[in-house]
Amino acid sequence: MFFNLLNRKTFDTEKELILYVIENSDKSYSEIYKKYAKREWKSNPKYHKHGCSPEYTYDAWIMEFFSNNSDDLEIIEALWKKYKYGNLCWTKPIFETPFVKNVNLTDDLIRSVYSYYSTMNTRTMNTRIQEMQKVEYKNILKETKEVIDNHYSALQKKERKEKEDKTKKKLTAFLTTAAATKSVLTGNSIDDVVEQTITSDIDDAVLNYMNKLFDKK
Repeated sequence: MFFNLLNRKTFDTEKELILYVIENSDKSYSEIYKKYAKREWKSNPKYHKHGCSPEYTYDAWIMEFFSNNSDDLEIIEALWKKYKYGNLCWTKPIFETPFVKNVNLTDDLIRSVYSYYSTMNTRTMNTRIQEMQKVEYKNILKETKEVIDNHYSALQKKERKEKEDKTKKKLTAFLTTAAATKSVLTGNSIDDVVEQTITSDIDDAVLNYMNKLFDKK
């Protein structure tokens, strides 16, 4: 027992422990922080949210917490380096994507986070860009904000076009089988009716409703 106490690690500051956790935690269920943190650090209200288990229970949770909330550049950079090169702690789908919501990121880090996600051409990663566009970062430069805003705008246009095309196809099929469609019965072509119906002026809510309507079996 006495031997174990002599070999137990001690940390003078919480930051020192956090950096140690970042360097040594590679499993989503590891509990390095919980093992070595002082009682006063773990009693901090920031680690106890909504009556759930405290953030420090597993290292993955506390590392995600700091990635989204820390204002310490050394901690943020260490976390970003670990995450960017495939930290297993963040491979679980239950975790949110780290760093996106941290308003304290430097402009360089914002650009790095943006570049990391923008190169992954998936709907999920595009959602991260949309989330970044909504965050009011404290240190973001105008040029960086414009890059993210333009990407977000392009995504919106692309999604809008996909929604329009999807609705047009369904409306075409609907009009093809709609015996009582006056426009078609009076000589107008189905394609003309579709183009006149699905225009840039049609509200998104209408498109959503029409998609739901045509999806019904």
